[in-house]
Amino acid sequence: MLGFAETFGGTLASFIIPAAAGLAIISLAARFLKAKYLAAFAIGLYFWFFSDTIGDANLLGANEGLSGGIFHVALWVCFGVGLLLMLTFDKEMFSPGPEGMKFGFAIPVLVAIAIGIHGFGEGAALSATAVTTPSTSLVDAFGGVAAGAAFVLHKALEPMMVGAAYWVYAKDHAKDLKGRVKDLAVLTLAFTLPGIIGGASTYYIVQAYPSVDFTYVFALGLGTSTYAAFRLARGMFEGPRTSSTDSTKMALMVLLGFTCLYLAALLHS
Repeated sequence: MLGFAETFGGTLASFIIPAAAGLAIISLAARFLKAKYLAAFAIGLYFWFFSDTIGDANLLGANEGLSGGIFHVALWVCFGVGLLLMLTFDKEMFSPGPEGMKFGFAIPVLVAIAIGIHGFGEGAALSATAVTTPSTSLVDAFGGVAAGAAFVLHKALEPMMVGAAYWVYAKDHAKDLKGRVKDLAVLTLAFTLPGIIGGASTYYIVQAYPSVDFTYVFALGLGTSTYAAFRLARGMFEGPRTSSTDSTKMALMVLLGFTCLYLAALLHS
């Protein structure tokens, strides 16, 4: 079994450092690409994120047919609560025209929370592994270098969806470099805090109740993440069409985003 301090330190490092790096990279890309291209890239990331997270939520029980009973209902309810909570919180999301593009810095913060909630389940899974492993090596306990690299890459790529939302909806929020760094720090915290809380709060819970099931947290996170998809998709269609090849460029950015997380996932195998 790994100790709490080692586990918590590993959780902090594997969540915060990659997330900050991912937000910095997408912000650098914003100097060369229009915001709608960043949104298209982020939608590609979301396609894989959704497929990955619904797997963590055990497909909401669909793979068991009609035999799941109340447990299927509970998973569906968690998904539905997450979806409704986020989609109704942003009162302007479905407003037509410029009204729907308002809300400023609050939008990327909400996107960070919406995507980051599934991190609670990931943090809990890290703690569960640390508690049950016979290994005394942090890297070996979590599947070796390749698996660790895959997790770190996921934690760097996923917040790029948050960064894309920032450059679509709140690019004028910061007035200088200091303000920009502050904004990105807030978004890093909003994205990583659920995972950090999940890791810290469940370490001793898992020791006492080894069979505790965190599938419902992933179902909730799957539902909340739909908010990010709606907001990012809207950002793809803002602004005039710039050329006859614009649709192809957008499609390529979607494919690039999907492929990035797909390649990171290959390291798990």
